[in-house]
Amino acid sequence: MKNQRVIVRFDDVCVRSKYELGCIIGTATVDSMVRLIDVADLNANPRKPKVGAVTTDIQESLEETPTLFHFKSKGILLAAGNSKELDRNRFELSFNDDDIEGVLDGGHNLLAIGLHILRKALGDDADKDLRGIKKWESMIEVWKFKRNKIEAIRGELKFLTPLEVIFPRNNDEGRDDFENAVLDVAGARNNNAQLNDEAKANKAGYYDSIRSSITESLRNQIEWKTNDEGRIKVRDLVALSWIPLSLIPKNELPEGAEVSPVSIYNSKAVCVSAFNKLMEDDTISKRTKGDMRDLTHQGVKSAIALMKDIPRLYDLIYKEFPNAYNAASPRFGGISCVGKWDETKAKSKDKGYLARQPLTKFYREPCNFDYPDGFIMPILWALRALMEYKDGQVQWKTDAAKFIKKNLRETMKVFHGLIQAINYDPQKVGKTGAYYAFAENDFKSRL
Repeated sequence: MKNQRVIVRFDDVCVRSKYELGCIIGTATVDSMVRLIDVADLNANPRKPKVGAVTTDIQESLEETPTLFHFKSKGILLAAGNSKELDRNRFELSFNDDDIEGVLDGGHNLLAIGLHILRKALGDDADKDLRGIKKWESMIEVWKFKRNKIEAIRGELKFLTPLEVIFPRNNDEGRDDFENAVLDVAGARNNNAQLNDEAKANKAGYYDSIRSSITESLRNQIEWKTNDEGRIKVRDLVALSWIPLSLIPKNELPEGAEVSPVSIYNSKAVCVSAFNKLMEDDTISKRTKGDMRDLTHQGVKSAIALMKDIPRLYDLIYKEFPNAYNAASPRFGGISCVGKWDETKAKSKDKGYLARQPLTKFYREPCNFDYPDGFIMPILWALRALMEYKDGQVQWKTDAAKFIKKNLRETMKVFHGLIQAINYDPQKVGKTGAYYAFAENDFKSRL
């Protein structure tokens, strides 16, 4: 909620100004909720709400027992950069920094309230107009388009909403206290909803360096926070970031900020935890606003900058791996966990062929085989053999894409035998540390 103001009127309200943060607690009127939704975004919320059982239950409460809603709901928590008390239980709230100001908790409540108001405003057309809404952004589109109908009926709605607003006290020290507290408060409140480590870290800015390194087209496909739009989990990128990060000497990294090669396949939560420990260390990053941090360590910066290449290399290896395997030992497509694509057999009943062409994980490039990525994870880790840590920077020693195209078939002359030795089990490949060491040493020998 950047550069926004809203006047909120409370039916009943209490203002607390004794503590480090100013706080308003009360029950807000329907008019106030309409005005809040008019200007709200959910950037400050560590996770995004989505339509589901939770929002359905909230809407049922609003429909069936509107006068009890403020007893049944925990309501909404806002962080405002400034609060000005007016007359008649009204407060003018200002929001300027969308990183930390806005809706901190209660996003599902706000989404459900918006849907309830829209349903009342749209009447018989509600089911048709609201059918496709799954996320906050799609609700807001309909809200803005039907705003005149909302205005016509909002006087008919009688529910109250619990609303809590925290804001800085009026001095520089108060603003510092506010910035230091907001992320901690948001995380604690959202812990009740099992907020995951990725969402907390994303909110604190830990993933900003990864976000800025990858291409915009891929950036928009990542689920940076819980329930965010995105088909790729942010933990998948965090795990891959440890390939270049592993080049940085251990004595430059904080304790606990390291992972084993196998972890990038079977312990992505460990990769996330180690990355968070890395990013929260004062030798690696500096505090900006509260618990938000900016990356300062040049070696770590250079390592993460290589993430612009690694998703594409992942896709390249995934496409090239079957052909390289077949060059060494035919019938990769005969492995039980491998699906084959042949356009001429797509509509046949042959279970050995896929009904639609598979796509690579990151950039959705068409390929001819669909198979578990456990087979290729040691090859991905071996990319570190093509990197070096020189003058405080992680950098490529060679063109990695050209290297893969030139050498993967030679690597597979031996690697395919390792796969056969464990009965073609991709999980065993992905979980066997010796395979990672073999692939890395093979790449080193071919440089």
